[in-house]
Amino acid sequence: MKTLTSLFILIITFFSASAQIYQWRGTHRDGIYPDKNLASQWDSVPPLVMTIEGCGLGYGSPTITPDGIFVAGMIDTTGYVFAYSPEGEKMWQTAYGPEYTNRFLGSRGTPTIEDGKLYYSGTFGDVICVNVKNGKVLWHKNIFELYGGEPIKWGYTESPLIYGDKLILTPGGNGYNVVALSKKSGELIWTSPIENTTNAYCSPVLIRHQNMDLIMMNTSNNLLMLKPEDGSVYIKHGLTDRRGNHPMAPMYADNQVFYSSGYGEGSVMFNTDDVNHKLDTLWQNSDFDCKLSGMIIVDGTIFGTSDRKKQWMGVDWNSGETLFESRDLKPGSFVMADGKFFMFTETGEVALAIPDKNGFTIKSRFMIPAENIIYAFAHPVIDHKKLFIRYNDRIWIHDVTN
Repeated sequence: MKTLTSLFILIITFFSASAQIYQWRGTHRDGIYPDKNLASQWDSVPPLVMTIEGCGLGYGSPTITPDGIFVAGMIDTTGYVFAYSPEGEKMWQTAYGPEYTNRFLGSRGTPTIEDGKLYYSGTFGDVICVNVKNGKVLWHKNIFELYGGEPIKWGYTESPLIYGDKLILTPGGNGYNVVALSKKSGELIWTSPIENTTNAYCSPVLIRHQNMDLIMMNTSNNLLMLKPEDGSVYIKHGLTDRRGNHPMAPMYADNQVFYSSGYGEGSVMFNTDDVNHKLDTLWQNSDFDCKLSGMIIVDGTIFGTSDRKKQWMGVDWNSGETLFESRDLKPGSFVMADGKFFMFTETGEVALAIPDKNGFTIKSRFMIPAENIIYAFAHPVIDHKKLFIRYNDRIWIHDVTN
């Protein structure tokens, strides 16, 4: 019997693409990276390959490609995309517009890169397409000015999603809640005019359901499944949290959709009703309220953090039963490669852990070399057996080879 993890991989293999896409939380946006033969334990701190400094304030992860390392950050009040060679030498920086200067200073999203072009969306609606070789802006649009909507409380947060020739974004304007822009020109291809909904700090994902591709995402008021060809709604399920904060993209496998949100909102597992185009509740777990950690499934256990209880948790995919709770590590974010968790807490600790269906065992841990660490929200990245940790204007790159 296939595990649910393998089902996610199987589902994604049906997608066709002309070029590899480098993006938020890995190729499939699921936090699972393909690297193998990684160390099962570190003696202390894994070897530091390089440190990148001066990439501006921000909470987004870097994007790694054969061309280099790309990350967004704020200097003074301006947002930039920075490019570094694979050896860590700065190649260019390109401004995209003003950035967030209230609480939680800096950029939010992660660049999306395909076929030599970088796409990024800033806090105030500035969307750019940039040549990765030289930083030249190929096009620049402000989706709030063009399509209405406005920055939400903590700043518009979305890592652009590519589908074919389209770039998917969520301005949240009247009649333009979700839009698809041309990758080539930035011109509007379609709009999905869903009423009363705005961006919810959530980046969309692609799923394969009933032999069709669908865009799945949370907005402020709805969990959406849209047809990427024209933006038409396949399923729209209302969300009730009054804050409208739903950063964690839903998960999908075998006709089921899993949703979780913080502030005590909790988790719900749905079955898809394709006749009536709606979601039916299978189970709920009010304690598993993931807000920022990311979620990964291992052997039928959904791993993540509880926002209200401030702890790591795991729940059973089929029943919703809580399988474990752990305060062995502060809350944070995590990714997976080679059957191992790479975890980064909001207070700056990095940990290597081995998961099983009933929890995880921490094998090694260390603190990043920074002072007064708070709000370390950038998710780790694994690429070619290197671990990338971003905090504020620095990126530490460690060799995690076996």
